[in-house]
Amino acid sequence: MLRRDRADGIRFLAGLTVGGMVSGLLLSLVVVLLGGLAHAALPEQARVALLAGVCAILGIADLADRTPHPWRQVPQKLIHRLSPGMRGVTWGVDLGLLVTTQKVASLVWATIAAMVLLDPLAAPPLLVAMAIVSCLSVAVVSGQRIPFVVSNHGRDRRWLRLIRASAGATLLLIAVINVLQT
Repeated sequence: MLRRDRADGIRFLAGLTVGGMVSGLLLSLVVVLLGGLAHAALPEQARVALLAGVCAILGIADLADRTPHPWRQVPQKLIHRLSPGMRGVTWGVDLGLLVTTQKVASLVWATIAAMVLLDPLAAPPLLVAMAIVSCLSVAVVSGQRIPFVVSNHGRDRRWLRLIRASAGATLLLIAVINVLQT
């Protein structure tokens, strides 16, 4: 879109950022509510132990190349029905909710679990910052002359596998550290 019509591309990216920030705030409300319940129901050591279990499960899933995520996409018919800015907002809200999009690794899930179990009030700034960084990365990659495309074949598949293996090992290390702290 940036190559075809720079103004439309910029409107899309601005909408994407706004949508991401809105959904980051919405998701942070859920995290704060669930975190409040977790803090009221469980002592700190139990929450840290639970986080260790979540990190271990997610780490094993990543190492097994089974990162949890839904198998769906934003309806493609929206491409032709929405203006570039509203299309960006729609995609931004969808991507910013995090739970509606495919994941390369489980680090986002572990981050959300950590916020719920350890510090729910960190959710608003952290989730909005995650949305902004994500949108900035889309903008940077979109501005490149050679499009960045990841496929499920060959070298790209090995690259994704390396990311998952690294994330899985990191999550298992975090799980061990949490167990040692409890």
